[in-house]
Amino acid sequence: MPNSRETLHPTGCVSQSQSGKRAFTLIELLVVLAVMGLMMGFIGLTLLGGGGEELGSAQRDVLGLVQQARTRAALSGAETRLIVHSTEGDQEKYHRYVELVVKDTCATTNQSTWLVMGEGTTLPDGVFFVPEDDSICEVSDEWKEDAYTVWSSNDDDFELMDTFKGERKEGSGTKFRFLAFSPMGSVVYPSANGGGSTQKSPKLVIANGSLNPISTGKPIRFIDPDTIAGILMRRFGGFAVLSPEDFKSP
Repeated sequence: MPNSRETLHPTGCVSQSQSGKRAFTLIELLVVLAVMGLMMGFIGLTLLGGGGEELGSAQRDVLGLVQQARTRAALSGAETRLIVHSTEGDQEKYHRYVELVVKDTCATTNQSTWLVMGEGTTLPDGVFFVPEDDSICEVSDEWKEDAYTVWSSNDDDFELMDTFKGERKEGSGTKFRFLAFSPMGSVVYPSANGGGSTQKSPKLVIANGSLNPISTGKPIRFIDPDTIAGILMRRFGGFAVLSPEDFKSP
């Protein structure tokens, strides 16, 4: 004989079960997405080719910062940037030091400052962010033709003053290149150069390299095309972890 509860109330259990469930809040959903993204990234990192432990460690660090930047942007409702040091005079930090900042605009004066999120990170010795083209870095003839970083802005005039009480003001100071995330958490694409140009997806590329004398005009040198890694950003939240095979040969 069937259970009377199931016979007389065939949908009662489903209804009670559903009523006991609580919908995800926005914060919980973002945390879940961030964890999933990191897990996907770590799985992808196991496929990374040459480059040594330092390059793999740097890629994991950068991936974690990208996920933090996206989550902070969505939670704060303010533009968030992953900024990379690009003042040539400081070769200890040049294209190695990275930091997260969130835009804070004063309602009365409309002036903007950038709140510093946690401590900055310096990539391991011998690992650098590859600049946007070979005009400011020396590369070998075998270098992959697209193994260059694509920033969220084509301009290189973003300068911030030194940190004071947890914030940086815009103005004469240290130059940075950046990957930006909108208040919705979506990556900001650079503007296309020219009417017929294709808008490139933002991409962070890191590689094993070494310092050149500043007098050369190209302060970093990249020789081995098999010691490259990167992260390709998708417009609405995804990303792809890149290994040397994912870049185009010359």
